[in-house]
Amino acid sequence: MGRGRQRSKRGRDGQRRRFAANSTVLELEIERLGGRGDGLAEAEIKVGYAEETRPVFVPFALPGERVRVRPVADRGEGVACELIELVQPSPERIDPACAHFMACGGCAVQHLSDAAYRGWKRDQVVQHLRRVGLGDVPVAELHPAAPRTRRRADFVLRRIGAKLIAGFHERASNRIVELSECPVLLPEIFALLQPLRSLFEPVLKPGEGVDCVVNALDNGLDLLLRLPAHPGLGFRESLAAFAETRDLARISYLAGDETLTDAVPLAERRRPEIRFGGTPVTPPPGAFLQATRDGEAAIQNCVREGVGEARTVLDLYAGCGTLCLSLEDAAERVAVEGDDSLLAAIRSGADAAGLGTRLRTERRDLTQRPFAGKELERFEAVVLDPPRAGAREQCVALAASAVPRVVYVSCNPATFARDARALADGGYNVTGVTPIDQFLWTPHVELVATFERTGR
Repeated sequence: MGRGRQRSKRGRDGQRRRFAANSTVLELEIERLGGRGDGLAEAEIKVGYAEETRPVFVPFALPGERVRVRPVADRGEGVACELIELVQPSPERIDPACAHFMACGGCAVQHLSDAAYRGWKRDQVVQHLRRVGLGDVPVAELHPAAPRTRRRADFVLRRIGAKLIAGFHERASNRIVELSECPVLLPEIFALLQPLRSLFEPVLKPGEGVDCVVNALDNGLDLLLRLPAHPGLGFRESLAAFAETRDLARISYLAGDETLTDAVPLAERRRPEIRFGGTPVTPPPGAFLQATRDGEAAIQNCVREGVGEARTVLDLYAGCGTLCLSLEDAAERVAVEGDDSLLAAIRSGADAAGLGTRLRTERRDLTQRPFAGKELERFEAVVLDPPRAGAREQCVALAASAVPRVVYVSCNPATFARDARALADGGYNVTGVTPIDQFLWTPHVELVATFERTGR
């Protein structure tokens, strides 16, 4: 069998093929940085008796670097490789900020210079727009994220034999990296890790684990624990004492496979609050928040500019009210969300702020029942902040509407580009996109895009 471009990616029974540990080491030059932060190149890979030209993915390698790698496993149409040796480094390579880099799964590109890093993140947005024929859309420079500003963490504690490990998951693994530092998190969040270890050291059995979700609110830390089972009275008292000692705003828990709606507050030392605009909101335990305060403010500013002087605004996927409550000058706002606890937080905050009928709430699954037709007629602007899957159905409905302005907040440039194409095909002009970094040294990039109706 000769050399070719056949794609025999799967082995017997369709299983993902892994290469032998003694596979031939390849030397190659990295061409570009991929969307996950891996270096990309093409190489001749020996598969059985054949050689195939395949894309290869090399973690921690940068464009222009000469590297020696070993194939590990199939990854889509390509092959994931292990970096064996850095033969010729890139001038953009710098020393990483954290001793756990390359083991901890939290960061992918701490070794990339700041200017190259910002360009790479912005370029992800540009490339996705180009793929759907929107390459001429103006994309602003990246709004950067600073170290030690992340206000949410998901710590993992697990007893492995006699030892309790506390930290984050390793890259592409269920193993846990025991952290001694984290240059990404707010210091007060990282400072909670070792006390959590001490709290659970006497109670976790071998194989048991606890997930700890920490949100930094405006008046303290909000801690949600996912426990193996419901705690007894004695440990409940220990948890309440922990909240007092660590000055937590609130501590709550889930047991086993319970969902967020089942979270039970164990101690609320003060009403947990986060302000959107001038409105204080109490989010439910473990609620989604924008990852940094600065990033949140940048998104809110872009949304306010995009909405402009609209007198009626529809906020879809409203969450806790991050966007609708920051639109202080809007005459009328309708916040739509599929989660009752999030809507209750918005409603409570709006009532306390005296917003009355100027802000209404509605529970709706927007995937199953998007706003469409006559429902959209009275709105001068629509704001949407969907999950990573995007808002395909809702954007199809908007494309058929006469809404003058749409402001789209996205955490996934790929699904955003798909939805932007639908809006553009419906007669909207994409007036600008602002990429916003909230997940420093990761591949994740968020954005705010504004659309204006033309020709209708």
